[in-house]
Amino acid sequence: MNELQRAEYLSVLGVASYVPRFVLPLAPEPCQAQLPPAEPEPAVLNPLPQSAAQIISAPASAVGDARASLAVADLSALAQPGKETTAVKAAVATPVAAPRQQVQPFVLNCWCIGEELLVVDSHEPGAALPLGALFNNIVRALNLHQLPRQQERLHWPMAENRFGPAADASEARDTFSSWLEASCARHPVKSVWLMGSEAQKYCTPLPLNEAVNSWQGIRILAMPSLSQLLQKPERKRSLWLLLCETYPAETKAQ
Repeated sequence: MNELQRAEYLSVLGVASYVPRFVLPLAPEPCQAQLPPAEPEPAVLNPLPQSAAQIISAPASAVGDARASLAVADLSALAQPGKETTAVKAAVATPVAAPRQQVQPFVLNCWCIGEELLVVDSHEPGAALPLGALFNNIVRALNLHQLPRQQERLHWPMAENRFGPAADASEARDTFSSWLEASCARHPVKSVWLMGSEAQKYCTPLPLNEAVNSWQGIRILAMPSLSQLLQKPERKRSLWLLLCETYPAETKAQ
């Protein structure tokens, strides 16, 4: 584990990291922390042969026996200007690494309602919407408002890394899916609500193929975010029907 990952894990656990700017009395001798490995810069080379003579003079070990035999077989076609062959295209083809998917900063609001429910909502900072009031109404409709409640807010990226590449989608998915699994292990719940695109994309431990999914005996519901429900009130009806179908006993008296 490098220093950036350590700081991110401590931040998720609520432990603040502190690094003094000078050596404290009786402190051990400081040492260089392990940093994330730097990505190698791709070499800019032109793998294409410039002439038929280069193909003939190139050693077979440099390009492989198969590529050399294909190139020599099509020398007659290469001699004609403006004409390419399938063999040469296959000989110079190289695998291309998948591009990194950059992730815009986002915020997740999280609630743990007793041992019944874990909610992760995709928050829109600066929207000035009554998100808390709407969430309290939903919890009250399910008769869960009297249970103890814990709340926290998660930010991405968790730590600013000025010396390495920007965090991509795979790192965000690994971080928040691990956080959700750890939260369910620390506070066992019966249901998890993933509200909004960021929560459903980065927190889910399994593909969300249905509105209600099962994971290790826990129901995982894919729902609109609180911001979306307030901006498009017509979506509240479909959400209420989903809750009535999933929680028939809790919503029977409503």
